[in-house]
Amino acid sequence: MKIVAIDLDGTLLHSDCTISSYSKEVIAEAGKNGIMVVPTSGRSFRSIKNQVKDIEGVKYCICANGTLVGNIQTEELIHNYKIPQHFVYDIYKEVKERHGFIELYCDNDAYVEKEDIPVFYNTKMGKDFCDSLLSTDVKALSYDLLLRRGTMRINKIHVAFPDPQELREFAAKIAKNENLVVTFPSEYNMEIFPKGCNKDVGIRILAEKYNIAHEDTVAIGDSDNDVAMIEYAHIGIAVANAMEVLKEKADYITKSNDEDGPAIVLKKILKK
Repeated sequence: MKIVAIDLDGTLLHSDCTISSYSKEVIAEAGKNGIMVVPTSGRSFRSIKNQVKDIEGVKYCICANGTLVGNIQTEELIHNYKIPQHFVYDIYKEVKERHGFIELYCDNDAYVEKEDIPVFYNTKMGKDFCDSLLSTDVKALSYDLLLRRGTMRINKIHVAFPDPQELREFAAKIAKNENLVVTFPSEYNMEIFPKGCNKDVGIRILAEKYNIAHEDTVAIGDSDNDVAMIEYAHIGIAVANAMEVLKEKADYITKSNDEDGPAIVLKKILKK
């Protein structure tokens, strides 16, 4: 196996949003043995880089659900796909009217408005996750003018509501737009990104760049937004704590994120 794409939250990251020293050692060992371990997440490039910055040998990451692929060392983006601009402001405006949380992904960074941050903490996604995600975000008073002018081009929109029912109602409305894709990392948050992009796209791009055959690709994940890459990879693996929708698609199930399931998979690959 030459590419192993690993989701972060709920997969590589423990429940406290940290990567164990054991997983870091195994990932570094894999890199030294010619295996490209690719952190693959709905998170922004900046957030992913912050999580893996001290792991030797990790070069690329797939960010914002496959709308970006970036070089962690140089910060060069080799893939950068945007939501059609005329959809963005309408989504932003409605989330604000509903008093929800909205996070905007633009190139290497994610952006939030300060007044929305308490809403995010009022969901049941946990303080560790909220702290981790927001720690690298750019925080400002308002992005209204930039979005209306079209000078802030968006890759992905992350929306959260404390009420899961309100989230589902809003998601159902957005999902009617055939130009957009909606996925659910949890029952409290959703991700909106352009049709034609998902985590599997990032794997394809890196495989083509390095002439790696599809038979040499592995993907490991835990949630709804990992389905595309699990189905695409030659071997798709779910961690034990994964959503049932992902387990049904996976070829194998490994140990949970808190038991270093992805590292166990890498060790088995290295032994072969």
